[in-house]
Amino acid sequence: MNAIKENIIKELGLEELSEEGQMEMVTKMTESVLKRIAINALEKLSDEEREEFEKLQENASPEEIDAFLRSKIGDYEQMIKETVVEFKNEIKESISRLKKSLE
Repeated sequence: MNAIKENIIKELGLEELSEEGQMEMVTKMTESVLKRIAINALEKLSDEEREEFEKLQENASPEEIDAFLRSKIGDYEQMIKETVVEFKNEIKESISRLKKSLE
């Protein structure tokens, strides 16, 4: 997990932040990515599957929820990868614009 965190910090140019700041940013970004994945997944489910998903969320473990989504969404793994790449690109672009505006 540390290697992933370090990769994210380096890739997004967050090395200048304090360790606490880095952790806060990584946590916030992780939450945002997970929300986007959930939204994208829900869009791919039928109304019936969404209802089943909502019921499952009440008592299911994250592993059970993941297994459910994988069973219902054929390109689930690809959707996750695309969502993460899209998010990272948006963050990189935002950081780049912010740095340029500060110059």
